[in-house]
Amino acid sequence: MIAGRISSQRHLRIASACRWVVFAILCLLPGTLRAQTVNGVVISGLDSSSVAGVSVLMHRITADAGEVVDSTATDASGRFSFSMNGSDDPSALFAAGALNDGVNYFGPAMHAGMELPDTYTIVVHETETIDGTLADSRIMLRHVVVSPTAHGLVQITEVIDVAGVPGRALATASVVDPIWAIDLPAGIESWTPVAGGLPAEAVSLVGNRVEVRAKLPPTGMRVAYAYFREGPEIELPVLHPTDRLEVILVGADEENLVGLSPGSSADLPPASNAKRFVATAVEPGAEIGLTLESESAPMGAVMIWVLIGLLLLVAAGVSAVLARRAAA
Repeated sequence: MIAGRISSQRHLRIASACRWVVFAILCLLPGTLRAQTVNGVVISGLDSSSVAGVSVLMHRITADAGEVVDSTATDASGRFSFSMNGSDDPSALFAAGALNDGVNYFGPAMHAGMELPDTYTIVVHETETIDGTLADSRIMLRHVVVSPTAHGLVQITEVIDVAGVPGRALATASVVDPIWAIDLPAGIESWTPVAGGLPAEAVSLVGNRVEVRAKLPPTGMRVAYAYFREGPEIELPVLHPTDRLEVILVGADEENLVGLSPGSSADLPPASNAKRFVATAVEPGAEIGLTLESESAPMGAVMIWVLIGLLLLVAAGVSAVLARRAAA
């Protein structure tokens, strides 16, 4: 009987110890089961003063989607705080964005369990009004995906990262004038904006010209669209100075390269039968193009969009590198 009581007490002590061990382990897990508080401030890029009364949104980004999970406004000292909880998906990323004068400025990305800065800082900028369309804007990276279709047309998708003006956002004085525009070749059909760039309502096709009516943040913007046109000759008008232009040819062979050189295709999916052609430091008015061989076989639409999705993911990183080099 005594031995039974001793055994029972031993089991209780072991169970209690196990509970404390489990509790300690859970506390040490990097943010998977406990919320972290993000303490931040919004400051002006002009003089580093705090900005009060600015709307701040906490964005949660996963592999499947992005959503706003919380919102607040900065207090009189420009400060704000959020609770970040990644327990349902430890791989999720978080970023706080401050909406100032119609432009969303983001702070650095975070993930649950990381060591957060004492102060999460978001820098916002004032908007400068210009007369007419920005004429001297620079393109950091222009991806052009080209592929023949089963109907004899060529599908072309472009992902363009436009450089901003450091320290200020730009807007046009008139809503009629686009802030930025680019020319397309004649004879295009079924033009449409592509997800991953600016909102569809900010981008339109006027004649053979893509026009953007939105504010240009100092960090730049991304424009993405797709269209069809007849081949086999593909010409790409160059209206802006371009740091790097890449043509990804999918499911086709090329001839008569104009202004383009073969580039590395090692990072492209092997099943896509894709080739990369590159031009750097391209000046306005330069001739860029190629001819598709008439016997090329069309590539499946699914593979094309898989490739375009890949380019959307990598373009931001490449543009950031180019921007840093330009600023150096």
